[in-house]
Amino acid sequence: MPKVLIANRGEIAIYTAQDTSHATFADEAVKLDDVSWFMSPERIIDIAKRTQSTHIHPGYGFLSESFALASLLASPTPGRPNVTFIGPAPETLRIAGDKMLSRNLAVAQGVPVARGTHVKSAADVRTFAEGGVRYPVMIKALDGGGGRGIRVASSGADVEEAFKRCMGESPSGQLFAEKALSGPGWKHVEVQIVGDGTGDVVHLWERECSVQRRFQKVVEMAPSTIPRNLVKPLLAASVKMARALRYQGVGTFEYLVNSHTGQWVFLEINPRIQVEHTVTEEITNQDLVRIQLLLSSSATLAALGLTADVIGPPQGCAIQLRLTAEDPAKDFRLSPGAIRPSAIAWPAGRGIRVDTWLCGQSVRECNVGTDFDSLLAKIVVRGRDLGEATQRAVRALRETSIGDENDAGVVKTNKAVLAGVVAHADWEGGKCDTMWLERELKDVTRIGTEALKPRVAGLGLQEQQDVEEVTLTSTSAPGSGSLPMQPGAIFHLVLSPPGSKAATDTKKHTLTLASIAHNTFPTHLSGTLQSTFSPAPLVFSLKQVQSSAGVSAGGFDLANPSDSAHVAAPLSGKIVELHPAVLAESGMVAKGDTIAVLSVMKMESVVVAPHAGRVVRRGKGVDVGVVVGEGMLLAVVDEELSKSRL
Repeated sequence: MPKVLIANRGEIAIYTAQDTSHATFADEAVKLDDVSWFMSPERIIDIAKRTQSTHIHPGYGFLSESFALASLLASPTPGRPNVTFIGPAPETLRIAGDKMLSRNLAVAQGVPVARGTHVKSAADVRTFAEGGVRYPVMIKALDGGGGRGIRVASSGADVEEAFKRCMGESPSGQLFAEKALSGPGWKHVEVQIVGDGTGDVVHLWERECSVQRRFQKVVEMAPSTIPRNLVKPLLAASVKMARALRYQGVGTFEYLVNSHTGQWVFLEINPRIQVEHTVTEEITNQDLVRIQLLLSSSATLAALGLTADVIGPPQGCAIQLRLTAEDPAKDFRLSPGAIRPSAIAWPAGRGIRVDTWLCGQSVRECNVGTDFDSLLAKIVVRGRDLGEATQRAVRALRETSIGDENDAGVVKTNKAVLAGVVAHADWEGGKCDTMWLERELKDVTRIGTEALKPRVAGLGLQEQQDVEEVTLTSTSAPGSGSLPMQPGAIFHLVLSPPGSKAATDTKKHTLTLASIAHNTFPTHLSGTLQSTFSPAPLVFSLKQVQSSAGVSAGGFDLANPSDSAHVAAPLSGKIVELHPAVLAESGMVAKGDTIAVLSVMKMESVVVAPHAGRVVRRGKGVDVGVVVGEGMLLAVVDEELSKSRL
């Protein structure tokens, strides 16, 4: 019997200590000692052989385009059982997994590409841009993807920082630059192909992925909204290049198409199953993962009945909505934390499909950490046409919940943005280009928020304003009971330093809840209290901020939001770079200087100095390579010390 090791996250069997939920339904699960093992071909192959797996499916990311993994499996160790790679041949991956080699293939096959070149420095980028191409130019990592390792330089002033960030997000450290084609009319269209390695190739039509934010796809559809006469050359070019590669398995050929002028260029090849393959399955009634598995066992397209006549034209329209753990109110920063299974609700009904690693039946909390992609679920809807699919998409989002996102401490999602996209007039009008979402984000968010509001007219529901008595229910652990909490409750608070035994170090206070305005404790508790802190009543609001798996709060300092000298981590992430003055805990920084660079889901975010000043100390526990949580102190930059030297 075949035994498949799925070497990825999502629908798989490999997990790490802080990331287990996705393996709930695996027949067998294997724990990785370190997150980096996901990227180690040798480790993955060793696990496959130890578990007596016959095949390795690389999933969506990590090693899915790894020439090294495919090569090692193609040259097995003598005396050890063979393990089959479910994907293209090593030589195909060598070309398709390298963006410059893919461009060379396109040129050789007469397929148009944007002007581009290898670059080894920021100076190379400037030379390319100022040598006739002109700005804007796009800098890309040869091994980037999913929005990582891509930056646009609109002028020479942008090049240095863009180059540095792309280099930091590229495992191989190899970059290239190309003319940026963006703005009204430019759409992102990709063609799904299937090949059996004999040169026989068939396409399964196209998908449109124009709704993007920072080059990360947000909403996809199939088929595209561009005229069919513009689709035909893309289909032909994809089949031609795939035949030249003698492609085996499933793959995607990506293009930029200007729906106004008809101009189009090849972008890249994704030699793997893609996250958005779901919409192709819905309009062709084909199971792409099943096809992958059968092709890896030497099946041919003819034997599988995969011909253009059998596939036929696209049937209806499908839309995929990527629900992510990101907070739109905070520039789409990752929103880490725990999600209670009982808080999860997914849509249902005709034409609705949900692919997710979040399991509402699990007895464990699902943890969103900082090491992996923020994708929570793919909500896929299908209709007879774009209008019907769009109506179904809005309803599906209304029925989706992972908790009350209005409460602090709850993982935030981009649900309102998704709703705003499909409820916007430009969506059904086919007017969304690759920069549309970033231009229209404010309007999209407003429309989406309105679309998601409950519609309960006639039920006589009204918001309760004055709460005389509330029940506090702890959600921190399964089986927790409930505790009555009401105005007049008295608490004794004892404060002392850790490890202190001296009575003189202990401070005792009495607190009385005078009134309660809001209670969803532990996420939010507010009201007024009387205490020995102050002779006058105090208004208080206690809100829990996002937590992060892998962060030990006791090992760091908390930044004081009221102290302008404190530079806080704006999000949870791994520190990959610190300013020399921060490392030395001495020296001057200018306003806007990079204090720290945090890596979240392999993408880098820069924390800058809010003002010029002298670094007087580094936050406790802060160092390159450690993971810090949102709100933790990175450095103290004293502006007054700077002024005193003037």
